Parts: sequence; structure tokens; C-alpha cells
Amino acid sequence: MSITAWTDEDVRAALVPQNEFPPCSYLRGTRLGRGACASVYKVLNVKTGGLFAGKSSPQAADHLREEARNLTRLNHPQIVKFIEYSEDKHNPAANVLVMELCAGGSLQDRIHDNSKGLNGQDTLRVLLQIGQAVEYLHGQGLFHTDIKPRNIVARSWAPVNVVLGDCAEVMKVQHIDPRKRPYGTRSYWSPYMEKHSRNSGKSDDIWALGISLLGMMAQWPRCLIKQEKLYPKKCYNHAHELHKLNLGDDRTQILLRLLVWDHNKRITAPQLVKLTAERLEAGPNFVEELKSPEGFQPLVFW
Repeated sequence: MSITAWTDEDVRAALVPQNEFPPCSYLRGTRLGRGACASVYKVLNVKTGGLFAGKSSPQAADHLREEARNLTRLNHPQIVKFIEYSEDKHNPAANVLVMELCAGGSLQDRIHDNSKGLNGQDTLRVLLQIGQAVEYLHGQGLFHTDIKPRNIVARSWAPVNVVLGDCAEVMKVQHIDPRKRPYGTRSYWSPYMEKHSRNSGKSDDIWALGISLLGMMAQWPRCLIKQEKLYPKKCYNHAHELHKLNLGDDRTQILLRLLVWDHNKRITAPQLVKLTAERLEAGPNFVEELKSPEGFQPLVFW
């Protein structure tokens, strides 16, 4: 399936009745991805011929509307670009959030396709660019709440050009409600979130970047059902063992800074951007092949 062209497959998909798609200037083509409550499609602007990504959420219209509102307020080159939002005023479940089309797919897809992990240079470039997006958010008094490889998409991989997406739950740090369950995906929760069952704020994003870095290195420990509460400690211990086995590798050194247990001592987004940029400029050091702790079994994607 070609992402960058409107194909015969898209033409056929556009002919299928689409009650959950609003009357607008776009045709809905093939589905590019699906999440818990939304699907993303290739969409064609019939007036300009431009291709974009269209996200529809019939079951969670309010959530999609909030994401559209958030994107209109955000302006950074490493945050996915908002194009427009449309919904049927008589049927809000028929909706579409139109965004730039990122032809490289998600970071999650990239991890799936590279069983030994991304190469070191690409890994640091992803960290730098998403770090820049996070630095921007944190500078606005905001935090993302759900950073993970599935929410990082690539305009291209050669050269690396990635953006942070899924901004529906971006929120102000001052608006954290201590009575509410933490936002975000459970396996990316920080130790503070697991202990207190609430968000901490900016440091939550930093921990999630650390878990994402483990994924880029093909070093995700298994997260067992009903043992999710133990997962932060499992990742923390794994990171320290990795570092001991791969001394001198810049990825493991950055990993330790991201996965500091005490959220008050964790590296900040500006510090991460500075550190990663310096390593890339100086010529980073990577071991030829990462050594994993004894008994480690990486996640396998089918």
C-alpha cells in the first residue's frame, strides 16, 4: 500500500458508504491505523488534490474535538501539523481531524520491523527531535501525558524527521487533579504515578521517553498481566544492568538520566535536548552490539 499516492485501493475505499465520516472537502481512503477509540485514514482533499491523514472517532467525539483544539494552540516543527477539523453538526459522531500525512509510519512500526533495534544515530535523532517537542510543551507549562512510540510518527527516516502526535490529553501541569487516575499508557507510567495513582507532571513525559528509548534499543522487559505495578522497577533495574554491560555507549548513559527513580532529580527536557545535541555533534559512541542482561527475553512482534 502506497501512503504517498491516491491509489486504486483508495478509490474503492472511498466508494464504500461512510456514515461516520462528515460531509466535507475530503474523501476517505484506506485505513492507515487503528487505536482504542479512533481510526486514521488516508484522506484526499478533492479541491486541491492534497493527501493528508484523517482521524475519526465515532465513539469519542469529545476526545477528538479536544485533540483538534489542542493542536490549534500548538506550534512546533516536531509536533504533528493540524490542517482542519470537521464534524456533522447533526451527528457529531461523524467527524474527522485532518493532519499532515507522515509517510514513514509510527516509531512503533519501526521498532516492530527492526528486531535488533534502531541504529544508534537514528535513536539519538529521534530522542533529540521529540525532546525538542517536549521542551516546547514544558515551556508552555504543559505536558503530553501519553508519550510512546505509537504516538511518534515519521515524516521520513532518511533523514530522520519525526513528530509527536496524539495530543488529545495534553494538559497544564497546574490542572492535574490528584483525585483522578493518571493519564497515559500503564506500561509507560513512572514510579510516582504507580505509587500515588496520579500524574506528577513534566517528569512523567521524561520517564515515558526512557521507556520509549528501551524500545528503540530492542530492550523492553516483558510487562506481565497483573504485575504492571512492578514494571517501573523492572525497567529501572534493566537500564542499570544494560549500562554496566555496555559501558561507553551513549544510549545507555542517556537512558539512566531518563529513568532516574526520583522524579525531582530526573533530567529535564531542555537538559535532554542539550545533552543529545552535544553527543550527536561530537560523534556519539555506540557498542557494536548491545549486550543484554542474563535471562533477558525481548518482546517479539509477529
